[in-house]
Amino acid sequence: MTERTSFGPDLVEPGASPYLPAEAPPGNTLGRLLCLTLFTPIRPQWRTFLSTAFSLGKHASLSHHHVLQFNFIHFVRWTVVPAFPYNGAPQQEEELRYAYLFFESNFDGPWQHYIDAFAYCIPFDINFVWGRGFAFPGPPPSEPLKRWIAKNSMEGGSYYCAYPHASTRMVKSAVAVKDALENFADDTRTLDADAFKTRYEEFLTGIQEHLA
Repeated sequence: MTERTSFGPDLVEPGASPYLPAEAPPGNTLGRLLCLTLFTPIRPQWRTFLSTAFSLGKHASLSHHHVLQFNFIHFVRWTVVPAFPYNGAPQQEEELRYAYLFFESNFDGPWQHYIDAFAYCIPFDINFVWGRGFAFPGPPPSEPLKRWIAKNSMEGGSYYCAYPHASTRMVKSAVAVKDALENFADDTRTLDADAFKTRYEEFLTGIQEHLA
């Protein structure tokens, strides 16, 4: 469940940016990570188009690369929501006037870097997706996008991340060191002392970039 939250000017301290909260709401933080959740209506004529584009995008390496180039993003997903599921009483059935675009993402802060990256590095992608909705201020620049996100953001009611105190770079480095160590162990089982010393020094040199 999520709770609608305004990040507008009335929530920031004097002198702070009027487009972003001085601090992320508690439901949007976990360890060193922040999350962003948006739920925005889609213009009816674009609903099928977006659903088809997302389905095809699962198999398009170029679309994956555009997002994966940002090494501070842990997770990102867009989903078309045509209707709310009905789970029986006491829930009341609700018919949506529009289909909605549900966006979820976890990332290493700060907020400004995340939004600026979207606005200036992949503006076509962002306009392609969110531009099918209402009143979307196609970037760049990034400031109108920040205002639009402020109006449509929702505070997360639950938030999970496997490594909340590690950045994406830290996780990738840990995996690289683990793989290198396993290879080192396999390669040195039968070496004598001198050969082992040489191989060990090569191992340390190879993983230095991951130990900083």
